[in-house]
Amino acid sequence: MKKSELQLLLIVFGVLILLASWQFVYKSNQAKTQELNTQNAELQTTVDRLEILNAKMPEYVAGIEQMRAGGDLIIDSFASGVRIEDQVMYLYNMELVDSNDVRVPSINLQPAQVVPYAGTLTTEEGYELQDDGIGMYKLETTVGVTTTNNGLKNVLNYIYGMDSRKSVSGVTLTTDTDGYLTGNMNLDFFYLTGTDDSYVEQNISGVSTGTTNIFGVLNGSAVQSQSEGGQDQEAGEAEDDGTDAESAE
Repeated sequence: MKKSELQLLLIVFGVLILLASWQFVYKSNQAKTQELNTQNAELQTTVDRLEILNAKMPEYVAGIEQMRAGGDLIIDSFASGVRIEDQVMYLYNMELVDSNDVRVPSINLQPAQVVPYAGTLTTEEGYELQDDGIGMYKLETTVGVTTTNNGLKNVLNYIYGMDSRKSVSGVTLTTDTDGYLTGNMNLDFFYLTGTDDSYVEQNISGVSTGTTNIFGVLNGSAVQSQSEGGQDQEAGEAEDDGTDAESAE
């Protein structure tokens, strides 16, 4: 082999080595460098965001405390439990308010139903919020009422003015022949479970038991007069029945 051919062959080998080095070393390092630059840019974006969040941390903490206080107020506005005696006593006390001018001759109590949560526990940033385990329940109650026009307004104000959550989902009333409003009112009782509040039992010492008229009647109201008229009529009929019985003997 001539010297010139040998030199040419060495040059070709040198070019091949350079191409291989560029392909497998330089190009690979360039790809890794680009990847590192991309990662550094993403990390820098995260650092910038965290610095902004850190600067606003006192504001966020104050907002969280405000939301927590508001949540506590909402929880406090719900009862920690509603039982049959709670519903009965509430309607009984509603009758005792003279301005309500209402009589409750009948009630129909339904079992408690779970109120499903319709919100989401995921924030816009993708963070998953923790479920605190609080559940809401609703008890649907159909209340038979006899009242006046002003009495109905006062009863609605009375219901929505109480501390524990209640809602009137519907009212069906007609004007009776004596001029009173008679019909049904759908009243919903709400309560929460999973809170720190404990259930407080009702004091029913003032309610007579063993009677079909557990609600009684109002004193000095139009509805009371109607009820008293019915009682006087029943008493008269009872006396007549007694007299007839004695005569028959």
